[in-house]
Amino acid sequence: MFISILLVSVGVVGNSYAQQAAKPVKEKVAESYSRLSITFLMGSPSGVNSAPADAADKIKFSDKYFNHNLSTVILPLGEDFKVLTFDKKRAYLRELLSKDGTGRKMVAKWFNRQTDGSMNLDFVHKAGLYNATDQDVKMSVAAKRGDAFLKDAGQNLVNKTFVLVLVPTEVKSKDDGKIRGWDCQYDFFFFQLIFTPEVVSNFYNVWPYDDDEAATKLKKVAAFDTLTFKFADVYNKSMQSASVSETLTNNKKPKSMEDLKVELANKMYESAAFSLDKDLEDFRVKVKVEKLHPTRAKVGKKEGLKCDQQFFVYQYKFDESKGTVSPERQAVVRTTSKIVDNRTVATGSSPMSSFYQTYGGTIREGMILQQKLDIGISLVAGYESGGIGGMSGSLMFRTGSFTKITGLYLMIDVGYDIGKKSSSTIFNSSKYDFTRYSIGLGKGLRLARIVELTPNIQYGIEQTKDKDKKYKDISTSIIKAGAMLGINLAHNIYLVAQANSYTPFGDITVKMEDGTTPPPITNKKTWATEFKDRTGLSFMGGLRIEF
Repeated sequence: MFISILLVSVGVVGNSYAQQAAKPVKEKVAESYSRLSITFLMGSPSGVNSAPADAADKIKFSDKYFNHNLSTVILPLGEDFKVLTFDKKRAYLRELLSKDGTGRKMVAKWFNRQTDGSMNLDFVHKAGLYNATDQDVKMSVAAKRGDAFLKDAGQNLVNKTFVLVLVPTEVKSKDDGKIRGWDCQYDFFFFQLIFTPEVVSNFYNVWPYDDDEAATKLKKVAAFDTLTFKFADVYNKSMQSASVSETLTNNKKPKSMEDLKVELANKMYESAAFSLDKDLEDFRVKVKVEKLHPTRAKVGKKEGLKCDQQFFVYQYKFDESKGTVSPERQAVVRTTSKIVDNRTVATGSSPMSSFYQTYGGTIREGMILQQKLDIGISLVAGYESGGIGGMSGSLMFRTGSFTKITGLYLMIDVGYDIGKKSSSTIFNSSKYDFTRYSIGLGKGLRLARIVELTPNIQYGIEQTKDKDKKYKDISTSIIKAGAMLGINLAHNIYLVAQANSYTPFGDITVKMEDGTTPPPITNKKTWATEFKDRTGLSFMGGLRIEF
């Protein structure tokens, strides 16, 4: 009955908010997206545990970027580096990358420099072909230049070459026989290779051509080794943290400290890459909507897509008064589990990944999808009434990135019910304060563009204490089953209503004020009989905010 009432309400409220949701929002959006190149380096300062550096060569790098790593991913740093301020560290690294030849090595890799100093465009052309979209392929045919058109595009990628440097500031190990693992504090720095027309001109002046005389070639080869390529600051973060651990048990083979080193290094890289994708415009995938019902686009694993990633949908509008064209946000979508493997050179008929809509107005073919990552954590706060009531809060974690199931949430709930009357035959108080905790899974089902129903089931504990303090802790296990209905007020804000059913089960466990734990109270004295109205249906209303 409750869900039926809610569904009727959705028809009224949903229609009201649909008009608001469809209202376009003007935002800044880059007109195109090109695959970026990242050279990764793990700083290894003297005096700091080298565990992350030891495992840096085992990092699994994202498919979203060109892996432009050099012969080593370790950047040795002196002990004096760790005492510098963050700004001085950034300036020091920027200069070091120029002076130690890192920039020169990056350019040499782009232009396939050989041991004799000769260079060619094979690597650049290959990158251009891999970066090309179906639209590029069609344009190349129209231009009657074929692959040459696409290979030229590869040279533009050199301008989008970056260096990501992670520098541990403190690394601690733990292994007490029960838990082992690593904790790391680190800074990360992100620089862009400066490849301006002036730099390009100087570079091509030392390019050894096939028809150069031998002496000229030798001079150019030697001159290249004197070139300095500089870097520009792009993005930096200090005081980041990463932690990995393994609980030691007899029923499984535990991970070694070496295994955990690798996990730590990967976790540091993945966290930095997520920040880049989330915060930097150039890193956000942009692609045209190709098909509808469901929304589909020619994008996939090549662009690093994962299940439940968020995208905004934009349409370009012409402003007659200003004579300008600007993008306006029309809707919000998320990726489904149907993500295609497009990690090949485009042919003009690339496969398409699917998306489901979570907010906004009508999506049309030709609109632009732009990646807008969020961390996928929701905070729910509300008030619950019924047999079990009081303040209620939840944390909801989207799990799609690793479970590959859309709208699957890990849910952690907590509730606090104050001053409930009860006449227990065992305990002495007339009023009790109850606290409940539960954890479980919920599955979001989209009923409409702005409406999500999330049935969920959880296991938890409810506890209280006797006012005379003889019993410090009184608790039992509970099963919580419910359904949350959410209506989007904004793309990340929901008005929610939830019906919950609470079922206590098992013994009543108690802990005395003196710290002793007597045997559990058996099922002859159950939670439901000792505490009136601690079972059955409850109803909650509140807000959900997704970050």
